[in-house]
Amino acid sequence: MPTLRILDSLTDPGNAARANEDAVGGNASAAFVIDGATGLGGRPLLGPTSDAAWLAGFAKTVFEAEATTATPIADVVRALNNRVAQLIAEAAGSDPVEAWALPTASFQLARVEGSELAIYGLGDCRLFLVGADGATFETSEAYSKAEGESARRAVTQAGGLRAWRSLAEEPTVREALRRSRARHNQPGGAVWTLGSAPEAASHLAVQRITPALPARGLLATDGFSALADKYGRYDGAALIKATSERGLVALMAELRRIEREEDPDGQTYPRFKVSDDATALLFEIID
Repeated sequence: MPTLRILDSLTDPGNAARANEDAVGGNASAAFVIDGATGLGGRPLLGPTSDAAWLAGFAKTVFEAEATTATPIADVVRALNNRVAQLIAEAAGSDPVEAWALPTASFQLARVEGSELAIYGLGDCRLFLVGADGATFETSEAYSKAEGESARRAVTQAGGLRAWRSLAEEPTVREALRRSRARHNQPGGAVWTLGSAPEAASHLAVQRITPALPARGLLATDGFSALADKYGRYDGAALIKATSERGLVALMAELRRIEREEDPDGQTYPRFKVSDDATALLFEIID
């Protein structure tokens, strides 16, 4: 039976003055990354400063304990979201909670199941993988393209990032983001996440592959996969190679240099923040 081994992992906040809303982890058979969606105003319901950071940390704890080979991931997600919904109801009491204010998070999880590698996800986190035969595989490409278009419109609306370290602080952009966020986890909707909707478990993206072994994979939140998706410095295979040879610390430094020195205003590479939280995990699958 194949074995998953974690080789390197790193998470870095996009803004040292704010909570890191990403998380990374694994257990004997699985590895994952989680990307909490930054709040769009209002007081936190569950965390001291950030519901997104709280949710990412809570999901990490649940995945590490529950995402074993014996437990269906859909069951894990359903129970997780049900518990979050209960906690929100307790915290809010009789106060109404706007749909855009509910905490949400994306995730991508890879788990060895028998002779296969099963990949589960909600939202825009990414997996890049290369087999021993050079064949490549990746997930969530469509999300990165869609987000690029909305970021381009937001940068134009706000006039760049120099005045707004996060475009979500610009009133018009914030209202547009709230409308978009409110459509998440809704019947008939296209976006489902970790959070307070147990029915999201029925919308998991699931893929099963049997790569030639040994294989290497890189799980990444969109803040880190920007090296390939936004900034075009690597394709998936090259990103895995660079991470394997140079390490995640060096790749993270390259990422931050692009964002903070080459394009701090977001005109060359439109995005919602100068720097997003960025997280990655390098693993291998061996016989």
